[in-house]
This record gives sequence, structure tokens and C-alpha cells, in this order.
Amino acid sequence: MKGEDVYFDYNFGSDTPKKNNERIWAVLIACLVAAFGPFSFGYGMGYSSAAVVQLSDVNTTDLYLNEAEITWFGSLLNIGAMIGGPIGGWAIDFVGRKIALMITAIPFTGGWLLIGFGTNAALLNSGRFFSGLGVGMASLIVPVYISETAPSRLRGVFGAFNQIGIVTGILMSYVIGYVVDWRWSAIAGVGPPTCLVIFMFFMPETARWLLAHNKEERAERTLTWLRGPNVKIEGEIKEIKESFDHQEKMSFREFLNPSILRPFCISMALHFFQQTTGINAVMFYCATIFQTAGFQNESTMVSILIGLIQFLASAVSLLMIDRGGRRFLLIVGGTGMFVSCFAMGAYFFMTINDAASYPGIEISWLAVTSIAVYIVGFVMAWGPCTWLIMSEIFPVRARGRASGICTLFNWFCSFVITKTFSGLLKAFTAAGTFWFFGSLAFLAVLFVFFFVPETKGKSLEEIQQYFESKGKNNSKNPTPDRETDV
Repeated sequence: MKGEDVYFDYNFGSDTPKKNNERIWAVLIACLVAAFGPFSFGYGMGYSSAAVVQLSDVNTTDLYLNEAEITWFGSLLNIGAMIGGPIGGWAIDFVGRKIALMITAIPFTGGWLLIGFGTNAALLNSGRFFSGLGVGMASLIVPVYISETAPSRLRGVFGAFNQIGIVTGILMSYVIGYVVDWRWSAIAGVGPPTCLVIFMFFMPETARWLLAHNKEERAERTLTWLRGPNVKIEGEIKEIKESFDHQEKMSFREFLNPSILRPFCISMALHFFQQTTGINAVMFYCATIFQTAGFQNESTMVSILIGLIQFLASAVSLLMIDRGGRRFLLIVGGTGMFVSCFAMGAYFFMTINDAASYPGIEISWLAVTSIAVYIVGFVMAWGPCTWLIMSEIFPVRARGRASGICTLFNWFCSFVITKTFSGLLKAFTAAGTFWFFGSLAFLAVLFVFFFVPETKGKSLEEIQQYFESKGKNNSKNPTPDRETDV
């Protein structure tokens, strides 16, 4: 087989793979390189878990942060991401998906250097803010790049690379944070964005952006490299071109158009539930939670265990997302999050009200198990599917602006939850806080069941046509119906 291209059809809807003319390795390479973006995203999220423990210990750190400074250190990443999302939405339309992704290396690198060499809280918080800009940009750009690069039948599989990159980054931040101090851990964060710039230089721009900017010859070369020289790309190019409405700019008034308003509301709701069910609060303060649960001496090591669980769950999601579909995973994952949050609340309720009857180290495994189940549910479903669905359901002309707004909203919700998490613990106790998150997870499952359509196996153009026809039908018959399939 030396000197030959290898072609496969993984045929995830069937039990047996079959040979096909479409090659996969080119798409795999492009998506793996793009995954350096979410890797940096995840590294930034997980970094604070070990760092806040070290920075809040006056006996072991050269730069002590008080409780208020620690809270800002954890939440400023979200503020930066709120701004980075719309910047990324503008960039993918103006300079393209590829260049926009390479640009994220600038705030990532600058942020980590500020933290690594910072001498006061202001410099550290500035570094977190700049890192957040990169996080917000990458969280929008990478799902769009992957969804426009992967073939329709495998878009879910390759879309899961975004979540795998995130959890791998989180895991590496836990491991490095366990081995070295917070300064060297921050300096190590410069590596992934550097690799992103170098390798992304050799990757193609997406055919949809090229065609939208009248660069048909480059689009043909891109699709020929991605799909293989033996695949006829004329049909895909024709389908993409027919989906354009030839309007170069989109006004905010057009958000009232049902074909855009409906997917926009669905995406906003999914982002709302993704964050308000508490994932970032859990991840930012993972080590602190395990200290509270009785693992004072091994809280960071337990975080590494949670990181490994995340990675394995992401691998399972890779296999399931195009088999079971987005709706199925969201419902199952949301149910697991709902149950585990209530179990976690029960653990804290029992330890607070009858500590003598429930020795800490024995029942503390309920806390570890509950968080593990919660994270599995999130990583398999609500982590990848929220971003994947956002990248699928908007038409090309609205993708940058609508995705930018949704990303800003996502990180706004993340900021609110992260910033208020300590306050929630004081106001409602740990038990009430996790019951609150569990209640929202239950509402999230109901929302998906009634309103979110299935998009697996459909081209982006077919999904666009679905929402356009749905808008026309609703204008004739305003009675709502339960969504099932595109």
C-alpha cells in the first residue's frame, strides 16, 4: 500500500465498515490540528483548579491571593471569553476560519506569559483575561471549522474532537499542575497555541467560506484534498452554492426571520443549560470541592482522576454521537447530570446535618462518584453537542454573527455561575447549590425532548432547508409540535 491513498467509509450507522472512494485521513489531520485550539481552551479552564489551591496557601507560594482575588482569578477567564466569542464570530467571516483560528494564539500566548511571569494579582488577572479572549474565540471557531470540513455522515464524530481537545487540555493542566508549581504550569500553556500556528499554516480554508467569497478554484482544491481525487466534488459544491442567498451582509432585523430565529433560540437555550447546570463551577473549583468532601491531602490527585474520566467519556462520545444522535445523547447525559447533582446534594446534606453518623472519608466516595457521573454525562453530551449543534443549524451568512452572540451568552452564563458559586454555597449550602444545578439539568432534558431536532447525518444545507421550511409551516400553522428529526 506504499504510495497509495487509503480510503475508508466508517459507516457508523452500521456494524460493518465498507470500502469507499472517500478518504478520511485528510479530514482527520485537519481536525486534529484544529483541536489544538480547544486543547488550549481546556488547559485554561483546568489550570485554575490546582493554581487557586497553591495561590491561596500563604506558606507555599511566592504570590498570595486573598479570597476576593482568587474569585476574580477564576472568573476573569469567562469575561475574556465573552468578548472573544463575538471577535471570533467577526473574524471567521472577515478573514476566514483558518486565519481566525491561528489568531487565537496571540491572546493565548500573551495571557500565559503574563501569568507565568506576573509579580502581582493585577498581572495574573490580566493574563487570565487575555487567555479568556483566546478561549472565547477558539470555542466558536473550532466547531465551525470542523463542521464545514468534515463530511456530513461523520460530522458528529469529527465534531467530538472539539470536546476531546478540551478534556485533554484539562487533564494535562491537572497533571502539570500536580508536578510543577503554578508559574511553570502557566509557561507550559504557551506550547499548544504555538503548535496550532505552525501546523494550521499547512491546513486548508473551508470550502464554504471560500465559495461565499467567490474563490471557487481554491474551494475545489480544498475539497479535492479533503475528499480525495477519486471523489466527485461537483455535487457538494453545487449544494453549497445553492444554499447561499447572495446577501453579503446580514442585518440584526433578519434575526426575526423564523429560519434564523428558531435555530438561534434553540442554540441560546442549549448554551444556557450547558453553563447553568454548573459544569464550569465544578471544573474551576474541582480541587476545592474535593477538599470540602474530605480529600484534603489528595484533592489535586483526585482531580487528575476526574480528568481521566473526562477523556474516556469523550472517547465514548466519539463513537456514540453519530450512532445515537445529538438528541439521544443530550437526553441521556442530562438525565445523568440531574441524578448525580441530586446525589451530590444528598451527600453534603448528610455530612452537614449528621456528620457523626457518616464518617467523612467513607461517604466522601459518594461525592467523587457523583461528580464522576456528572462529568461523564456532560462530556459525552452537553459538552460536544451544544457546540456542534450551534455550528450546524445556522445558515452560512448568519453563522459568524449568530454564533458570536451565542458564544458571548455562553461565557456570560459561565461567568455568572463561576463568580457566584461561592455565594451560592454560602446562601443555599453545598446541598442546596447542587440541587439547584440538578433542577436545571432536569429542565434541560425537557427542553431537548420537546424542541431540539435531530441533525445527525444531514448536510448543513439540508439542515438550513429544514428550518426554512419549518418557518414557513409555522407561519401557516402556529401550533407548536415536538421536534424529532430534521
